[in-house]
Amino acid sequence: MKSILAATALLLTAPLLSAPALAQARPAPARAAPVDPAARQVAAALVAQIGIKAQLQRQMNANIAQMKSGAVIRSMLAGQPGFIPAYQANKAKFDAAMAKAGTIQAGIAQKVVDQNIDAVIADATNAYARSFTLAELNGLLAFYRSPLGVALQNKQPGVAVQIAQSSATRIGQKIDVAVKANEAKLREALAPLNSTPPPAAK
Repeated sequence: MKSILAATALLLTAPLLSAPALAQARPAPARAAPVDPAARQVAAALVAQIGIKAQLQRQMNANIAQMKSGAVIRSMLAGQPGFIPAYQANKAKFDAAMAKAGTIQAGIAQKVVDQNIDAVIADATNAYARSFTLAELNGLLAFYRSPLGVALQNKQPGVAVQIAQSSATRIGQKIDVAVKANEAKLREALAPLNSTPPPAAK
């Protein structure tokens, strides 16, 4: 049980520690090219028209809701040795503890999102301004404001769901079946990992 509690603490702090650690490991990015003010202004209107902030908020809200339910912590702990039998032996206690911890985790995440989402939108605006000419930005904005552009924005999420469902059915499920059909080959490839290493020479 102590090992499970220790693993829980590490897993809860890992998302908070990973970003600075990665930042230290990566080389400093090259200085970004300056953004033309006129291009930034149109890009900001385009980002607003496309609704990038609302899209990000929906994604973040869904992730935070999963955290709050305790599902994220449960998923992370599922691979820890001894967790499954301990959970099954005292499900109510574990569910209550994970929901409480998940609420704390979700609150932390929500605060980070609220503090930084506008900076992400500013970065998105600059990315559009650097990636497209002013004429292209004006053309994109005109398109997304047109009836056809509005129809695309309204219908694209439903199309994306259908594509995801098709991918899961036609590819994902078939990959699972194919992997199971080749379990013997996989076990053979992993067999050396199960062998006992020879004793070290004295």
